[in-house]
Amino acid sequence: MSRELPQITLQQRQMMMTVIWLALIMGVVTFGMIVTFIGLKEEPGKGLPVITYLGMGLAALMLVLRMIIPNMIARNQFTQAMQEAREEGNQDEEQMLGTFYQIFMVRMIIGLALLEGAAMINLVAVMVENQKLAFIPVSILLLVMIASMPTKSKLDGWIRNQMENYNLEHQN
Repeated sequence: MSRELPQITLQQRQMMMTVIWLALIMGVVTFGMIVTFIGLKEEPGKGLPVITYLGMGLAALMLVLRMIIPNMIARNQFTQAMQEAREEGNQDEEQMLGTFYQIFMVRMIIGLALLEGAAMINLVAVMVENQKLAFIPVSILLLVMIASMPTKSKLDGWIRNQMENYNLEHQN
């Protein structure tokens, strides 16, 4: 006797994305608070703050890569999902939207993970070198992460954009 798991609704998928989005932001905020309360009691170290400069460069790189890598992966997954749907003749709209939401979630997680990693490196720079300068990229990265909130309108707009691009690329 097999039991099928209930299907996740689109609203539940969006709620899951919001929880993941918030969790990634809260990780940076929590670590930032710990660093602020524990790590800034000493004077900045003498010498070149190599980790701080490295963290700032990494933050800039991750901001650029966030625009490229997640979109590239999502575009490939979207094209694959559309081709599979065409081959199988599967035109169930609810199932296709679920697949698109899943692709958007993967895209969102990859993009936020890139930003979170860069923010954490900069917070480590604050801890190790006591350089308050490293809070600037952390703030910028957090603002970009907050702006990435997965709203229904962003999901719908992204799906619409992907459909238009797919149709333009695969016109017969």
